[in-house]
Amino acid sequence: MSTRIGLIGLDSSHADDFIRHLNREGRHPDLRITALQGGREARMAELQALDRDLVVCPTVENLLGKVDAVIVGHRDGALHRDAAIACLAASRPVFVDKPLANTRSDAEAIVDAAGRAGVALLSGSALRWQAETRRIKARLAGVDGATELHAWGTWHPHSDYGGAIFYAIHTVELAQELLGPHFRKVKRCRTGDPAIAYRCGDTAVTLSFQPPGASGHAEFGVEISGRGVAFRRPIVLGDDYMLPVVDRIAIMLRTGVSPMSREELIAPLALMEEIDALLRAT
Repeated sequence: MSTRIGLIGLDSSHADDFIRHLNREGRHPDLRITALQGGREARMAELQALDRDLVVCPTVENLLGKVDAVIVGHRDGALHRDAAIACLAASRPVFVDKPLANTRSDAEAIVDAAGRAGVALLSGSALRWQAETRRIKARLAGVDGATELHAWGTWHPHSDYGGAIFYAIHTVELAQELLGPHFRKVKRCRTGDPAIAYRCGDTAVTLSFQPPGASGHAEFGVEISGRGVAFRRPIVLGDDYMLPVVDRIAIMLRTGVSPMSREELIAPLALMEEIDALLRAT
């Protein structure tokens, strides 16, 4: 019997990707999107055109009676707290699309709700689980001594979906996936593009935020230097860039275990709050 998954928040193209990978391509035959909630009528019709069996639910409560797990996917992270907590309180495992929330306090509330309910929770940028990210992480694991890491990514500081965090969170999560969630000595860099520096263990980290490239699409990557190592790698997001996310969701649902710790889930929002404060102050 398939695990029935509900989609809450349908304005992102990620909703199309989840339905494509799970329902149309059958990448994980034991998982299926079965219900939708939280979208305009025209948008729900678009998604139903991908799978005529999808059920539209008027409320989160109605959806919870029809599914075993939930993906919360609103573009605006400010909408994630209420939906995620309602699902967790109903003992439904939840994946929250990036960002987990727009504030640290909301992120903590979601993670605490999962802990109280004893239910698995996952959230993250797709950049965390790309094949190139895994290769870079494995290479870093073999480096001894101090290193320098520069991660760059696209941002839209005046996004309608919570401001800078909507895109900047990708770069923050990329660095934390490679190095871990710890950070200290956060400061603003005096460069052309908005940039932030911090320390993570022996690594000096720089995050730079850039407008969209010539292609108009988001661009991300890392540059690393240290003892016996120096390389620069773009991380290109292809048509199936959400498939690694689907794979992580599948593992969580099968095991019932949250694959990220409380600290790992909250750290991107904690760092993002410091970044926001520094960028607003200059």
